[in-house]
Amino acid sequence: MEFWAPLPKGTAKEIVDNAKRLEAKGYTGAIVNQVYGPPWAALAVAAANTSLRIESGIAMGFVRSPFETACAAIELDELSEGRFVLGLGTAPQTWNEKFYGEKFSPPIGRMRELIQVVRQVNEAAITQSTTITPFDGEHYSLSFESLVPTFSPKATRIPVWVAALRERLCELAGETADGLIGHPIWSREWTFDYALKALSKGARLANRESSEIHVQLWLTASIDTNRRQAAMRARGNVAFYAGIPSYHSYFDQHGFGDIAKSLVEARREKTVQDCLHLVPLEMAETFALCGTADDVGQALQELGPRADSMCVKPPTWAVDSNDMATQRQLIDKILFTD
Repeated sequence: MEFWAPLPKGTAKEIVDNAKRLEAKGYTGAIVNQVYGPPWAALAVAAANTSLRIESGIAMGFVRSPFETACAAIELDELSEGRFVLGLGTAPQTWNEKFYGEKFSPPIGRMRELIQVVRQVNEAAITQSTTITPFDGEHYSLSFESLVPTFSPKATRIPVWVAALRERLCELAGETADGLIGHPIWSREWTFDYALKALSKGARLANRESSEIHVQLWLTASIDTNRRQAAMRARGNVAFYAGIPSYHSYFDQHGFGDIAKSLVEARREKTVQDCLHLVPLEMAETFALCGTADDVGQALQELGPRADSMCVKPPTWAVDSNDMATQRQLIDKILFTD
């Protein structure tokens, strides 16, 4: 099993220190996400100072042109000497529209075209083509007229992994991507009974074997000798994600639709911290691995056979930074103690 870990942004020195810590612990790769800014710079710093693989986890797919995403990926591929994985996600509709002013057109078809453009540009870099074939789709129309490609001759094929919450994106990953990134609030039931089955369905539609597709599970783990305390710590992550309007159907399918609706309303005016009381412990335990180190270790063993890699993260919302650091240490101990 490969283990990857999130890499916090910060100063160059802080990024280097954190990346070297991950490498020393035995992690395979470092992941940098995107909400307030693109992940590229921090990944470049990590690549230059370690031998870790690096992953955009995730780069929001619709907030920049597909050509810009492809060029950033090609540059990171060169900087890391072929260690880069392009993790792409749709991100919630509200983030696209209210943070970036980007219209949220149908995400499945748009993500499919985004991957096609990235692959087309990547292939032009690999073959050192003097032109790039025009792309004319429903969501993107790119003529590449007058473009003179100047890509590095060291370009390699970049793995594209798609991040998903619900079945349709899992199916798309099976159909078109090199990997699937699971959402950090996937329940164990959802992982086995819905997400991975949808991945296999997509693979069959494209005449592929699902085993060809890298499955990276992102898991939230809250560890405590007091199981109740472990669940209480995980409430913030649930309050954050359940407060996203477009995620309602996911929580509703688990029987928490009314609570999610209340959280959406509450989060319009209140902080995550002020919404913790709305999250019952049963809900926290559904969407995070909560319990003792043995409990979490057993859960990881159960999930392990269905994944190629894992990113196990502590709760990050409404959690004290010192507590978060302690949780990170406990996770490290579970993953790397023989």
